[in-house]
Amino acid sequence: MGGLDVTLEEIRTTIDAIDGEMRVLFERRMDCIQAVAEYKYNNDDEIFDHNREECVLEKNLNQLKNQKYAKAYELFLHEIMDTSKVYQTQWINDQKKKMKVDEP
Repeated sequence: MGGLDVTLEEIRTTIDAIDGEMRVLFERRMDCIQAVAEYKYNNDDEIFDHNREECVLEKNLNQLKNQKYAKAYELFLHEIMDTSKVYQTQWINDQKKKMKVDEP
């Protein structure tokens, strides 16, 4: 992308389209995170798994085609994983609150 014949508006239009694709993928990912939270709640598992996060980082950074984006992509991955942990924590805490309310 880029070049003298491409306008800023055209680049922004492309970014908007990519953002739309990323939104769909984000929702799909969060559906999976919901399933992970349910699994961890039902099996009394910990939310944070250091080994899993290291594997995700290593695998994805190794597959990155343009290594000049590596640091930015690593930050992006950390943000995604942190968002996932926050969501799981909130969901599990909500389930625990519901259990206390439903207790006789």
